[in-house]
Amino acid sequence: MMQRIRSSSLQELSREQQENLRRQWTPQEGDYIAIGDHEEMVYYLNGVDSVKALPLLTIGEMIAYLNGQGGPVEIREAAGTWIVRAGGEESRSAELCEALWEAVKRAL
Repeated sequence: MMQRIRSSSLQELSREQQENLRRQWTPQEGDYIAIGDHEEMVYYLNGVDSVKALPLLTIGEMIAYLNGQGGPVEIREAAGTWIVRAGGEESRSAELCEALWEAVKRAL
C-alpha cells in the first residue's frame, strides 16, 4: 500500500494547483518533499526551498486537507477498490493513496 504520493503525481498538477498547494503547506521536519523529480526527507527546516519544493502528501495529510475543505469526506473499500467521496464527486482506485490524490487534485 502506498503511504504517500510520488514526485510524478505532483506533475499532474497545473501551475495554479501547485501554487495553491505551496501556499497551504507549512514544512515540518520529517516531511517528504519533491524538488523537480528528486524526492527527499526534510531533516531541518532551513534546508527547505519553499519556492521550489512541494510536499509528498501522505494518506493522513490528504484526509486532513479534504476535511478542511468544509464538506463531508467518505472513504470506503469495496471488492478491492477504494472509493473516496469528497466535494460531491467520487474517486476510485485500487490504492487508497491514489483515490485520495484524485480528490485532492480536484479540491486544489
